[in-house]
Amino acid sequence: MKYKSGYSNFTFDLWMILHITNCNASFSHRKQYITPINRAFGEKFQNMDEFKEENNFKRCLNKMDLSNVIEAVDRAKKIMQRNQENGYTLHQYKGYQYYKENPSLSAWEAIEKILKDCELI
Repeated sequence: MKYKSGYSNFTFDLWMILHITNCNASFSHRKQYITPINRAFGEKFQNMDEFKEENNFKRCLNKMDLSNVIEAVDRAKKIMQRNQENGYTLHQYKGYQYYKENPSLSAWEAIEKILKDCELI
């Protein structure tokens, strides 16, 4: 079995949001993701700690299906394409390519490969 990890230059929470909706904003602190998380999942969490409580997080996961995963891949790809179009520098570190600018993520790459290997896309 071979695995490859993904990268998010700010937080995994962006990846969660992208399953439901676009999120192209640049945040200065992780706690600011609570507003788009609440909007995306129809929740009223007071803060990120409450969102990340196991039962709350699982409730959000249960609101997603395979179509949401495919949409998240597409949304994440568009973010990275936009970074390239904006002329941001693509950095490399230990085999990973990333943009320092927020938002940026490559978590979608491994997921896209799995979906293709399973002939789901």
